[in-house]
Amino acid sequence: MALLGNIIWFFLGGWALFLGYALGAILFFPMFIPLFRLALYALWPFGRDVVTRAQLDRYRQIKGGGGDGSAIDSTLKNVSAVLNVLWMLTFGWMLALIHLAASFANLCLFFLIVTIPNIGGHWKLIRVAFLPFNKVIVPANLAQEIRDGLAKARLGL
Repeated sequence: MALLGNIIWFFLGGWALFLGYALGAILFFPMFIPLFRLALYALWPFGRDVVTRAQLDRYRQIKGGGGDGSAIDSTLKNVSAVLNVLWMLTFGWMLALIHLAASFANLCLFFLIVTIPNIGGHWKLIRVAFLPFNKVIVPANLAQEIRDGLAKARLGL
């Protein structure tokens, strides 16, 4: 189903979103690689999901795999915060508005049935388009496993 959703997404404007994200990645050339990953996510969003770096680190700690909270981690968090502000003021708000408008357009065309999953895809991309740094794109089943593991740890199960 993810493949079919991605194909429909691509033909209904995913390619244009990719070009917008790629333009942002090129203009923010020092951060090209993480932003180009985001562009690829905008091109094929189904079957993958986004978790924060903090969620991933907590999950690794729960599973016993590292994430010691060193000085490098705190420095990366501060740099990511600055980069998020710069991105938000330049491209982030524009891409988030594009996703909001596209989700509204897909909602208006709900009778076509194939546009209904795209609404959720755009809503999923709004939060990443606005603040992309400190986010990790993972397969959807791994993202669910991370959220479940964190919830179980929080509840003490």
